Amino acid sequence: MNIWMNEIWIRLDILLLFNFLTGAAAYLIWRLTVRLWKDRRSVRYLHRGLQGVILCFCVPVAYTLVYLHFRDLDGSWNGNFMNGTGFLMRAAFGTAAVWLLGALVSAVRCGRELYRERPVKSAVVSEEQSEVRVLLQLGKTMGIRRRIPVCRGERLTPAIGGFFRTRLYLGTEPLEEEELRIIFRHELYHYRHGDIWIRRLLLLLRIFCWFCPWFTWGKISEEYRRLSEDYVDEEVCREEDMGRYIRTLLKTALQGAEKMHLTQVTAAENRCDVLRRIENMKNRQSKKQIRRTMAVIWIAACLFLGTAVVYAADTGVIKGYEALYRATVAENEDQGEQKIYIEYYEEPDDSWVAEEGEVMEIVNTSSLLIQDHLVAIDWTVEANAVRTTPSFEIYFPRDITMVVSAEPAGQEVRAGIVEPDGTRRYIIGSGTTVWSFSVDQDGRYKIFTENPNHTEAYVEISCWL
Repeated sequence: MNIWMNEIWIRLDILLLFNFLTGAAAYLIWRLTVRLWKDRRSVRYLHRGLQGVILCFCVPVAYTLVYLHFRDLDGSWNGNFMNGTGFLMRAAFGTAAVWLLGALVSAVRCGRELYRERPVKSAVVSEEQSEVRVLLQLGKTMGIRRRIPVCRGERLTPAIGGFFRTRLYLGTEPLEEEELRIIFRHELYHYRHGDIWIRRLLLLLRIFCWFCPWFTWGKISEEYRRLSEDYVDEEVCREEDMGRYIRTLLKTALQGAEKMHLTQVTAAENRCDVLRRIENMKNRQSKKQIRRTMAVIWIAACLFLGTAVVYAADTGVIKGYEALYRATVAENEDQGEQKIYIEYYEEPDDSWVAEEGEVMEIVNTSSLLIQDHLVAIDWTVEANAVRTTPSFEIYFPRDITMVVSAEPAGQEVRAGIVEPDGTRRYIIGSGTTVWSFSVDQDGRYKIFTENPNHTEAYVEISCWL
């Protein structure tokens, strides 16, 4: 629990960084897709692709994969990734504090916009009204079972949305039944496509990813708004007359001066927006529809490319972090920072000898130089490996003083003795470590070192008996 609390800021920073890298890679690949498919009727696939991009910024896929890859069975980190030094802890805390402050400021700004753009004097329409009956009938034909409340209010443009509860908004201007059906079909397609939930996610990403200009300046939000409208226009034109649909859009664009951008999806925000969509609808009629097979192949290729890019980026982050860890640990050592070591005891365990791939190697006696009660050891210890000396006789009372030097700098290893009954006594340290083990019984002892990291370590041990 203490380790978790000490590393909470580092974990938060790494999580944000990995999510941003994943989302950025997905967004750049999506932009490439837009360029390649610009001469095709591909709005459906581009819309779904952009939804996936937005989810990549929210779901910690990369962090989870790294977590599973670099964790041992006992829950400890395999290597120095996520381990903290004084410098790294201070840097992580400072970075997290700046991020939290920025998120708070962004949340206040978004809250003000939500308050200003809230529906004014809206009232829920009863189920006996003709508007609700048309909506319910149309919802059944489109496979939407949920009952969505209909609200009327002054200066409102027909829209669907809401941050906490989904509602369908209408203005006070009278509409014919056919116009109502077209508007409702338009908004229900937004609901079925998941546009409302994505708009809510975009609002949260604007708060939590305030440092990213794509969200702060609304670039991704605007791209998604246009794509969602084009996709719905394409769907509605398959079931409704295009001319009648366009006239309804132009009529609704003139209704209501208030536009709700953050969580609502409107049928027509303004006349310029409608004109752009009309032009797109006419152009799509003359374009060829992209084949589903081609889309599937390209999406699979993008997923593979995106995974490779994210993996390379995450691997670079991990290597950079471990290099920074070693550098800061060495810096602390150069500054004469005092270390406090703890002697650990582990009861005899037969599985420790050779279990689940652990390497137990007995060095040759030629590698064990006993001269004037001095033992010199020079080992290259593989990842997750244990090495031990042959046993030698020790008579009580006596201290075994060990000087352990490990490389790379900052990579922690375990070094100690094995008592006659199999009990292991050791310390955990990096760089140069000095410790004395008090012997309280006669018998044959061993010296061992263990490398719990995912990379090999070079260990030198000088032991006075």
